[in-house]
Amino acid sequence: MDLELPPEARALLDAVVAIGSDRDLRGVLTRIVVASCELTDAKYGVLGIVDDDGAFTELVPNPAVAEEFAHIKVLPTGSGLLGLVPRERRAIRIDDVTTHPDATGVYPDRHPKIDSFLGAPVLVDEKAFGHLYLGNKRGGAPFTARDQALVEALARAAGVMIDNARAYEQVEWRRRWLVGTRDVGSDLTGRARVQDALNELVTSLRELCDARVVAYVRRVDGLIEILQVAGDQAAAPEVIERLNTEIRAVVDTRMPTRIPESPGNATLIVPVHTRLAGGAGAIVVENAHETPSLRGVMLDLVGVTALQLGLILDRDQALRDRAQLLVAKDRDRIARDLHDLVIQRLFATGMQLQGARGLDPSELRGRVDGAITDLDIAIKELRAAIFELGAGPVKPLLEEVRSLLSEYAVVLGFQPVLRITGPVDRALVPEASTHVLTTLREALSNIARHADASSVVVEMTASSAWFRLGVADDGVGFDESVVTPGHGSSNLAARAAELGGHLTVTTAPGEGTTLEWVIPAVG
Repeated sequence: MDLELPPEARALLDAVVAIGSDRDLRGVLTRIVVASCELTDAKYGVLGIVDDDGAFTELVPNPAVAEEFAHIKVLPTGSGLLGLVPRERRAIRIDDVTTHPDATGVYPDRHPKIDSFLGAPVLVDEKAFGHLYLGNKRGGAPFTARDQALVEALARAAGVMIDNARAYEQVEWRRRWLVGTRDVGSDLTGRARVQDALNELVTSLRELCDARVVAYVRRVDGLIEILQVAGDQAAAPEVIERLNTEIRAVVDTRMPTRIPESPGNATLIVPVHTRLAGGAGAIVVENAHETPSLRGVMLDLVGVTALQLGLILDRDQALRDRAQLLVAKDRDRIARDLHDLVIQRLFATGMQLQGARGLDPSELRGRVDGAITDLDIAIKELRAAIFELGAGPVKPLLEEVRSLLSEYAVVLGFQPVLRITGPVDRALVPEASTHVLTTLREALSNIARHADASSVVVEMTASSAWFRLGVADDGVGFDESVVTPGHGSSNLAARAAELGGHLTVTTAPGEGTTLEWVIPAVG
């Protein structure tokens, strides 16, 4: 005999099936609201999602009020009737909102007026995921006990489906991360490829987190250096300066941190551990978009990215250390060979002179003079070669720049920010590096004397063709049509011109000054 389900049971079953057919979390949440309105004949419905502290982070309305809610742009604070459901942790049904003692009667602009009310918590593993609110049953009638029972049953089923949708979204997010980073670091031959790998990592992370800025920064000798940036390049220095204290704390404690920015958005700062590469670093993911599913896993996967980045840096440093060791071994071998050659040459010359004892004086004198001349020349050449080989490598440009910025931090009264792009240590010959340091010193001196600045950003960028030094301050600036450039600026322009480059100074009163000094990368 066929059994006919009651209309309420059939409607509830159809709603559960419809909700379960969607794997996307946002789609599941929207279907829950729509199904609740259809089951109870409610005109308005919204699901308020809360965070771990119970604060609302997002509202999912039914289509009837979606446009109004898009203009409200104000999340509820949990007071009034909306706060009653979280406090009671049970379904609440009110026939006349205007007579209820918890009703404030105050609504944001564009919010529909509510007469009757039905609310129920949506729990996932006995923890509040959100709260379902329905208003104004069609026809003006109040919500019934049947409506409440249907909403309570739907909310219990919705908790299970939300949990499944969250798990699916987390798995999908991890899959996207693996796809985006699986080939990063597969070929690290050469410094340029290492830079490409690091840039690809931060770019993939920014896209995955839907963040405004993702940056890899490193602290060396008190300086916070910006090494890689993805997203809003212009905003990166301001972001790093604003988060300076938090970045230093993460680097010191090696503990990641999450900083809430706004509902559904947070900034993540994760330490980057390296064993060989100099300086302690961190990945900064600024203003990342956190869905309810990803709030608990995003920080962990950023940590995995930081681990991958650290391994790339360590491998690159190990390869460079090995290359330097091979060079050092070759220097020792060549120096040893040269010393042996000198000794052997002297010994051979001595033997020749010893065998010349029986020659007549005039012939002997000529042979001795010739031997002395040859030995003097050989000794000078060998001594020069030995001195050149025995002398260690000059200080890298980056190390010299850091020292210079630390020196001027005392003069300026604050620490300049250093930003590096590309292999700056290998882009120039030593003579050109000297010009870079002189230019930077002159620029910092001018800022200290004239700019009255509170921050300075120093950028060094190296490509296959050009090397760029940029120095920007937020000082008083000046009117280029009134102020005549001094000898310092003229000297900097002359230095750049001698090397085949150019100098550009951009400024305006009250808008700071930016100096760009560009020369060919070959030095």
